[in-house]
Amino acid sequence: MELVETHWDLESLEKAYRHGFMAGMVGKLASACPLKAEVVANAWEAGWQDGKEQFDIKQANPLLDIKSS
Repeated sequence: MELVETHWDLESLEKAYRHGFMAGMVGKLASACPLKAEVVANAWEAGWQDGKEQFDIKQANPLLDIKSS
Protein backbone atom coordinates (compact mmCIF):
# COMPACT_ATOMS: atom_id res chain seq x y z
CA MET A 1 0.00 0.00 0.00
CA GLU A 2 1.29 3.46 -0.75
CA LEU A 3 2.35 5.79 2.05
CA VAL A 4 -0.20 8.50 1.24
CA GLU A 5 -3.47 6.97 0.24
CA THR A 6 -5.71 9.20 -1.82
CA HIS A 7 -8.65 6.79 -1.99
CA TRP A 8 -10.29 5.03 0.93
CA ASP A 9 -13.87 4.35 1.92
CA LEU A 10 -15.81 3.62 5.06
CA GLU A 11 -15.69 -0.12 4.41
CA SER A 12 -11.88 -0.16 4.32
CA LEU A 13 -11.74 1.85 7.55
CA GLU A 14 -14.18 -0.53 9.28
CA LYS A 15 -12.19 -3.54 8.09
CA ALA A 16 -8.93 -2.03 9.31
CA TYR A 17 -10.55 -1.25 12.69
CA ARG A 18 -11.84 -4.83 13.05
CA HIS A 19 -8.46 -6.30 12.18
CA GLY A 20 -6.76 -3.98 14.66
CA PHE A 21 -9.30 -4.89 17.34
CA MET A 22 -8.67 -8.60 16.81
CA ALA A 23 -4.92 -8.03 16.99
CA GLY A 24 -5.31 -6.16 20.27
CA MET A 25 -7.63 -8.83 21.69
CA VAL A 26 -4.98 -11.52 21.23
CA GLY A 27 -2.21 -9.39 22.71
CA LYS A 28 -0.30 -8.42 19.56
CA LEU A 29 1.84 -5.30 19.67
CA ALA A 30 0.74 -2.09 17.99
CA SER A 31 3.85 -2.32 15.83
CA ALA A 32 2.21 -5.36 14.17
CA CYS A 33 0.08 -3.01 12.07
CA PRO A 34 0.53 -4.18 8.46
CA LEU A 35 -0.84 -0.96 6.97
CA LYS A 36 1.19 1.98 5.69
CA ALA A 37 -1.49 4.41 4.50
CA GLU A 38 -1.99 6.92 7.31
CA VAL A 39 -5.79 7.10 7.44
CA VAL A 40 -6.33 3.34 7.26
CA ALA A 41 -3.44 2.66 9.67
CA ASN A 42 -5.03 5.08 12.13
CA ALA A 43 -8.29 3.10 11.93
CA TRP A 44 -6.33 -0.12 12.60
CA GLU A 45 -4.59 1.51 15.56
CA ALA A 46 -7.90 2.74 17.02
CA GLY A 47 -9.24 -0.80 16.81
CA TRP A 48 -6.02 -2.15 18.31
CA GLN A 49 -6.31 0.24 21.27
CA ASP A 50 -9.89 -0.88 21.97
CA GLY A 51 -8.97 -4.54 21.59
CA LYS A 52 -5.88 -4.16 23.79
CA GLU A 53 -8.02 -2.54 26.48
CA GLN A 54 -10.31 -5.60 26.45
CA PHE A 55 -7.27 -7.91 26.47
CA ASP A 56 -5.88 -6.11 29.52
CA ILE A 57 -9.21 -6.34 31.34
CA LYS A 58 -9.37 -10.10 30.69
CA GLN A 59 -5.76 -10.54 31.82
CA ALA A 60 -6.47 -8.67 35.05
CA ASN A 61 -9.74 -10.55 35.70
CA PRO A 62 -9.48 -14.04 34.18
CA LEU A 63 -12.53 -15.16 36.20
CA LEU A 64 -14.75 -12.91 34.09
CA ASP A 65 -14.57 -15.46 31.26
CA ILE A 66 -15.57 -18.29 33.59
CA LYS A 67 -18.49 -16.38 35.13
CA SER A 68 -19.91 -15.41 31.74
CA SER A 69 -19.87 -19.04 30.50
